Amino acid sequence: MSLLSRRALLVAGLIPVASVLAGCFRPMLADGTASRALVGRIAFPSTDDRFGYFLVKALGDRLGDPKETEWVLSVQNRITERGQAIAQDNSVTRITVTAISRWQLRQRANGEIVLNDTAISESGYNATTSLFATRQAELDIERRLARDIGERIARRILSSAEVLEG
Repeated sequence: MSLLSRRALLVAGLIPVASVLAGCFRPMLADGTASRALVGRIAFPSTDDRFGYFLVKALGDRLGDPKETEWVLSVQNRITERGQAIAQDNSVTRITVTAISRWQLRQRANGEIVLNDTAISESGYNATTSLFATRQAELDIERRLARDIGERIARRILSSAEVLEG
């Protein structure tokens, strides 16, 4: 059997499987889903720091701005930095930043915890001789880590929407 006819048989066999699997896919936030029903119904934590501000913004982008809330999200963040690369003059040239967010989702009515988890994200930046450039890199890392943590929290909440609604 030639290579061309083997490929044709393989493709012909995969078409029915692909069409069945395509019918099984449904976007998480499609109209009528339990995840879509959660949008705008979760109150976010108040914040007094820059990382928390970026995190609440990321959560709002994914979970919608809170309107009539039935759940309250609380988040405790811890950010650590450590030097990774050290030059010959003992200056740190590469810094790794780790963000750990422990969060809980509670029912507003009775305070019962319905979801509880930890989200972790890590990234790094190069420290330069320019103080301004290093500060901008730190700010960018905070934004990126907060966006990633917010995405992780939102995905976990949205994937549990049917349990929350049930």
